[in-house]
Amino acid sequence: MCIRVQYVPRCEIADPWDAARQVIIIPEELSITLLFTLRAVRAVLRELDIPQDHFGALCWCGDEIDLTTAAHTSQQRQNEVIHSGA
Repeated sequence: MCIRVQYVPRCEIADPWDAARQVIIIPEELSITLLFTLRAVRAVLRELDIPQDHFGALCWCGDEIDLTTAAHTSQQRQNEVIHSGA
């Protein structure tokens, strides 16, 4: 799986696709349920012309996007930077 998902406040989203980081950025309020997150991710993938099956969300590499491991919040990302000494 090549694509990750990041939840951020809606006001911080300029573009839902960050090509440099290969991250789909969705509003944090959609993280309430997996269904909302999945719908948002699928919508961005379709806009990127990545064919989708009937269920789940598929990365362009063909792997199913596992939202339990693909998603991270802004806070988690900041902690990773702090702990790596960057």
